[in-house]
Amino acid sequence: MKERSINRYEANWLDRNHLGFINLVVYAFLPHTKAERDELMVGQSLRADEMNALWPRPWLYMRTFILLLVELGMLFVCWHYEQRYEASKLLPGLTVVGSLMVPVTLLVFFWEINKWRTLTLLDVLRYFLLGSCLAITITFVLEYLLQYMLDHVKDWRLIFNKRGNYVTPLGVMSFGAVPLVVTAIVEELSKALATYVILLRHRKQCHILHGVLVGATVGAGFAVFESAGYILMDVDNLLYGIIVRSLSAPACHVAWGALMGGAVAWIAGGRMRLRTIMHPLTLMAGLVVCALHFCWNHLLDSSARVNCNVELMVFTWFLLLLLIWQGLLEIEREQQRLTS
Repeated sequence: MKERSINRYEANWLDRNHLGFINLVVYAFLPHTKAERDELMVGQSLRADEMNALWPRPWLYMRTFILLLVELGMLFVCWHYEQRYEASKLLPGLTVVGSLMVPVTLLVFFWEINKWRTLTLLDVLRYFLLGSCLAITITFVLEYLLQYMLDHVKDWRLIFNKRGNYVTPLGVMSFGAVPLVVTAIVEELSKALATYVILLRHRKQCHILHGVLVGATVGAGFAVFESAGYILMDVDNLLYGIIVRSLSAPACHVAWGALMGGAVAWIAGGRMRLRTIMHPLTLMAGLVVCALHFCWNHLLDSSARVNCNVELMVFTWFLLLLLIWQGLLEIEREQQRLTS
């Protein structure tokens, strides 16, 4: 088999016909050598002249997904057999693997497409745990503050009644969208702040693809913790919960985090600054991500949620592909700068 390199390769038919984004999937189903695996695992940052600006050709993420899927299947069979005789001890493991499967797969995908190699797998694991925990902590703090305001500020009591409706001089009006809006804003703000803190640590290497990876790392950890909680809340429908959370994961926290991280890095222009978080374009990007989050939550109660969720997923990944494309153009511009 002809040797392939993850850093330098020639344009194929897809690249020449403006369909290079399909390479994100095609090479996942081809065989790969040990030399390719070793090259992929080398944790070393690259310069623009050491790579090309063609669409990435990731493949390890598919191996990761298959590995976790096989493990989930084996655990489920053992759990299904064991629960007939006693309280199953495999429930925590089954929940963890089911929650990890798709978010970790997407995380490996975004790690592979980061051509700059600015983060090693150890860095990704560290930010996966610490970044997501920081985001969750900020979320709980913000929710506590909001709850405190609702409970102790008299003016709020004049606005909201106990049923969550909006009280006006004309009477009580339904205001059911408020919790969904607040949830979207609080969670996305928390992840954005955690992503911003991590990007500040790499302020001199703040490329778009790097920002996409950092945002996806925080979002993946957030998604794992949230999914595990929802799955354990309904143990009687464990398999259904795992399937639903897995199918929805590609359009949820990982994708939203990647969008926000990439947008912040794009706005930063290669060098992260403290004032970047308050840039008008950063705020606009945050509003877009919050809108995607709100629409997804709102569709969960809709009768046509399947079709609408698929359309929303397609739109989300359309934005992600545009962001990845901008990251490749950034590499091309840097190459031109080095050769001029």
